[in-house]
Amino acid sequence: MIVKVFRQGMMAAIVGLCLPLGASAAELRGIGLSASDDSVALNLELSERVTPKVFTLEHPHRLVIDLPHTHRERGAHAPAPSGNVLAVRLGLQPQGTLRLVLETKAAPVRTSWSGHALRVSLGAATPAVAASTAPVVAPAPPAALAAVPAPVTLPAAAVRSAAEGERDVVIAIDAGHGGEDPGAIGHGGTREKDVTLAIARALAARLNQEPGLRAVLTRDRDEFLPLPERTRRARQAHADMFISVHADSIADRSISGASVYVLSLHGASSEAARIIAERENAADLLGGVPLSEQGDLGPILLDATQSEIIGVSATAAERVVAALQGVGAVRKAQVQRAGFVVLKSPAIPSMLIETAYISNPAEERRLRNSTQQERLAEAIASGVRSFFAQNPPDGTRFKQQRRLASAAASTAAASP
Repeated sequence: MIVKVFRQGMMAAIVGLCLPLGASAAELRGIGLSASDDSVALNLELSERVTPKVFTLEHPHRLVIDLPHTHRERGAHAPAPSGNVLAVRLGLQPQGTLRLVLETKAAPVRTSWSGHALRVSLGAATPAVAASTAPVVAPAPPAALAAVPAPVTLPAAAVRSAAEGERDVVIAIDAGHGGEDPGAIGHGGTREKDVTLAIARALAARLNQEPGLRAVLTRDRDEFLPLPERTRRARQAHADMFISVHADSIADRSISGASVYVLSLHGASSEAARIIAERENAADLLGGVPLSEQGDLGPILLDATQSEIIGVSATAAERVVAALQGVGAVRKAQVQRAGFVVLKSPAIPSMLIETAYISNPAEERRLRNSTQQERLAEAIASGVRSFFAQNPPDGTRFKQQRRLASAAASTAAASP
């Protein structure tokens, strides 16, 4: 059942529907924030005792606080950013859990609860918190570190630990299928898993030739990878972008052309996109992965940051579509959207590229050709390079180059 909240005043009713039978709901009535350049203190005013779960995430640095069976009072709002805190977000999670996310400039290194206050150290002493008038606020156990999904923010706006200009933009390239999952098979016997690996390798080599870009492959051999493992490897590499490479197939062998997809939270952009997503999402079953182990295949909760990531993904995908038009036919000139599982987990802009139709005899022959593979790789790399030149993440060489170019232009404009 999907419930949409149209008014903040309806939140309590919605939370009631989400709670397990017999569970009571606490109310978050206020949030006090005290932050400096090296520490944060948080004061939560709750109507009754709860047991929060606290963990941290990286890239960007985030402190996540989950309050089970909790909703926020109508007048309770997230505090404004302050000191080391770049953003504060509130969102409702499954089972009536209220999630509070603090994005910080530096990594939280220690967290502790003292009465009603959560104190977070980022390398120095934590500031004192003003006295609270909350009736009851839960003490909590020490923060638990866990790599679990959470609301994300745009990596291009993240502050990285590397010094300015020292970091490469990292692109995770995912060759679709592999191992016991051959993917689609062309009329001439060409297996999708083979051509996607060849194109992925060519794309990685091309990106690695570009100063400021570095490519990593989720697989560099013929192996089966469950869909969640592909995205886990991308996160482990601290990727700024995730690109999954595929080759489409359809019963009508006359259909040809490339297509680029991003995640959709509201259904597919077309019936064809829906069918493609369902087929790609079933890849784990071919590898013998039980449904219970496939990871988070459920719907994604829409929030502002998730929408922002999808929007950035679409902007990057538009650059890739435009570049692919110079290589050959593009099946869809617009970026397509569908619920691809492999695009759901990354906390980074992600896209899936159907490079051609392996079911089309002419395109099957081209997909086997190393020259065509190089051309596809060059086009994709061109789109990626164009995107990051305009949207450089902080701390990267791209960002430094853009800053230097801007300073040079300003100096030239000011010269007599």
